[in-house]
Amino acid sequence: MQTILVLDAHNYDETLPEIRRTAIRGVIFRDGQLLLVRSSFGEVKFPGGGQEAGEDDTTTLMREVLEETGYHIKPESIRPFGQVEEKRLSTHEPMIWHQINRYYFCDIQGEQGACAYSDNEKKYGMRQVWLPLPEAVAVNRQMLAREGCNPWNQREYRVLELLMKTLEAKEQEG
Repeated sequence: MQTILVLDAHNYDETLPEIRRTAIRGVIFRDGQLLLVRSSFGEVKFPGGGQEAGEDDTTTLMREVLEETGYHIKPESIRPFGQVEEKRLSTHEPMIWHQINRYYFCDIQGEQGACAYSDNEKKYGMRQVWLPLPEAVAVNRQMLAREGCNPWNQREYRVLELLMKTLEAKEQEG
């Protein structure tokens, strides 16, 4: 998968141990709106999350989107958008946080079922929302201005911007 963005804070000592994580996220449009997950803080993020041992990208994507939105993905609709690499000092311990985020376009099918949020997601009031892409960009831009540059907010904001530029370029191509 093509790397579309590298976010390296260079705020760590290279000799620190490294936490490596892979996350898989869905880019899902319906009727001109983007399916996202919103927290009680106000920011929006793409549905998705950490890959579990033994899972491939498709399995993780389908599991995470179902858990966070209640929607099933059409497996045949999955196609890559791009990969984002994050590297920074962990916010919780003296370790290097190194995460690979893979984003996939996909479509949903069937009726929405119940979400299965983790305790942490419930704590932060996560809920699924549908927003036009420009509004999603504006929401996260305002969040960054208000709350500062949390790494995950910065990542999602930058991916939303790249998505908007990519779709505008495809429109212009014809």
